[in-house]
Amino acid sequence: MFGFNSGAHPLDIDASTARQRLEQGARLVDVREAHEVAHGMVPGSVHIPLGVFGGDLGGALTRHGIDPAQHDILCICASGGRSRHAAMALRQLGCPAAASVMGGVMAWAAGGGALKKV
Repeated sequence: MFGFNSGAHPLDIDASTARQRLEQGARLVDVREAHEVAHGMVPGSVHIPLGVFGGDLGGALTRHGIDPAQHDILCICASGGRSRHAAMALRQLGCPAAASVMGGVMAWAAGGGALKKV
């Protein structure tokens, strides 16, 4: 259901909450296009463009060492729209706590989060 946001596992989280979850072992998937990622990524994140989410998402995650049944997965994009779609797809794949970082990389950087050039 689009827009679902349960109290136990909110679909949308802020950058501060994302940092906390990353410190606890969550994995961060950047769903932006390659030309966007070239300007900088959150250190430790993996790049899986949103277009892959309609294809072999399980295979793409496995290639990056991510198991949706075993990992807490957060998604990030430029401003939060695409990452929300990605988080919903991950929930359908069996990752009930998958979440989208509201405001995306822009909010991450505005909150003092590091970005690395790729």
